[in-house]
Amino acid sequence: MRHRTMAIAAVFTGLLTWPGVAAAQEDCVTDGNRNTRSAEVEFSLANRRDDTRSKEYRYQQALEKLEKNWTLEEFPARTYLLAANAYLELRDLVGADSMLATLVNVAPQCEEQAGRMRFNAWVTQYNAGIEKMREGDQAAALGLFETANMINKDARSLAYAGSIHQQMGDDAEAATLYEMALEQGGQDEIVRTASINLASLRKDAGDTQGALEIYEEYSSSHPDDVLGRLNFAIALMDADRQDEAQQIFEDLMSRDDLTFNQWSQVGIGLYRAQNFARAAEAFERAYEANPYNKETLENLANSYYQAERFEELLPLAETMVERYPLERVPYNLLANSRRDLGDSDAALEVLQKRDSLPVEILRVQLTPMSETTYSIDGQFMNRTAEPGSALMVPITLIGDDGSDIMTETLELTAPAQSETAAFSLQVETDAPVVGFRYEAPAS
Repeated sequence: MRHRTMAIAAVFTGLLTWPGVAAAQEDCVTDGNRNTRSAEVEFSLANRRDDTRSKEYRYQQALEKLEKNWTLEEFPARTYLLAANAYLELRDLVGADSMLATLVNVAPQCEEQAGRMRFNAWVTQYNAGIEKMREGDQAAALGLFETANMINKDARSLAYAGSIHQQMGDDAEAATLYEMALEQGGQDEIVRTASINLASLRKDAGDTQGALEIYEEYSSSHPDDVLGRLNFAIALMDADRQDEAQQIFEDLMSRDDLTFNQWSQVGIGLYRAQNFARAAEAFERAYEANPYNKETLENLANSYYQAERFEELLPLAETMVERYPLERVPYNLLANSRRDLGDSDAALEVLQKRDSLPVEILRVQLTPMSETTYSIDGQFMNRTAEPGSALMVPITLIGDDGSDIMTETLELTAPAQSETAAFSLQVETDAPVVGFRYEAPAS
């Protein structure tokens, strides 16, 4: 038998964190001189609604007043505090970082206030980066996360920057940022993502032992994290420590609190371990939670096939052919199950139907783009259709209760014989979508 491979990936989860509003506190340094007082006047004017000058002008003026102190042999530490505030208002995080570092050096009692100032500036940059990620502007998001990291080292912005560098193929920089994120620590989801992605980079670089150590450390400190345990098990398999990996899989299979995604992840891990019988059990649990998810249906069917459970495969393959009638794999699974159950004539009939398809969909995926927008993307190949002809494929979105939400028509223009083309369809709906099906074009 030929084994179909399935991959598991670490999913990066977005986190928006807003700081609470603290009561006003006295500055850590209050003594000043004529120049600091002149700068404070500029700050006061910047906050007035009736001021005819822009805020930026006032903050620049404040800096010019403060710069006069640089020529003095001695001047109050408050100079650095006010200069840091001016730079922050001007969004000059390099200048602010320098002033805050010097402030803490000359006035250690200011460490707490400097930390609050850095964190508040970081939040602004971090949230702006999150918004750019939501808009799909990765380059802008990366720039914002990197400036956020400049003013305040935080695991969240470090890990997000690492994730973008990894997507851009800059694995070395991504690994450095993940390491920095783990040094900072933080919320479990961020630590998990940084650990899993860093281990993946180590593995891709040929450092199997380094990857295993990261997985093991994370798994031992987060024993209830299913994804962490699962990735540790896969790393153990890659290190040829099959017995230890199987023990983790068995522990996960004994749980009754896993979600749809977690059962899917366990099934993928067991499939990779070629434990097809147990993989099928995991996918059955996922299928019970969402019987309309295309990938789950395919994974369960493949597991039944590899485990030679043809009686269970038969109705599942029929469902796949009914829902996705332009794909060859469902027909192959259906034909194999009929043949192995002793009905060769029915198997041949299925294969003949497969070979008469006008086009073959090679890949199709439903992706949520926002809370109300979904995209259906994929590729197809022209098998028997007239090149240049239009084929109308109705696609129906399915809700979490199994009801049909809406049906949209995907128009495919047939390329030359045996050539492929891409397709994309975006739909809008307020109802939650858990799956889809489509129909073959009318003859």
